[in-house]
Amino acid sequence: MLKIKKFRHAAIVVNDLETMLEFYVETLGFVLKRKFEIESDDFRKGVGMPDAKAKVAHLSLPDSDIEIEIFEYKDKLQASEKINRPNYPGYRHIAFIVKDLDESYRELKEKGLRFYSEPITIKEPEMIAGFRFVYFNDPEGNIIELNQLPDGKG
Repeated sequence: MLKIKKFRHAAIVVNDLETMLEFYVETLGFVLKRKFEIESDDFRKGVGMPDAKAKVAHLSLPDSDIEIEIFEYKDKLQASEKINRPNYPGYRHIAFIVKDLDESYRELKEKGLRFYSEPITIKEPEMIAGFRFVYFNDPEGNIIELNQLPDGKG
């Protein structure tokens, strides 16, 4: 049986790498680890696109193993509007734990971010009671969730 050792990263394909880097670094506090362009035969073969060329950035969160890989492909495809809905099949959002959800919400709201709702506290089912969350979008519409875990739950 396959044994996965560790989660490595999530990848986001974007239309404007520089705008997204500014958002993830300046607004969310990620650190730029490396930035490069790639169009090698190995890359093209690996992604199954014979003419692939992309700008790539690797970002990390300080004091964690969380990484995001951001691609801006030369040949861009436009996403369907429904892909940005939380209930569309497939990978839908990335989630980050914050210490104080209300403070994080206020800070990001002051920076002009729009949220799906105010922070929500789950009351039931009992096994997740006290879990808090809120959804918002990055500049290109990707859904981000902030979580505050109940005391003593991580």
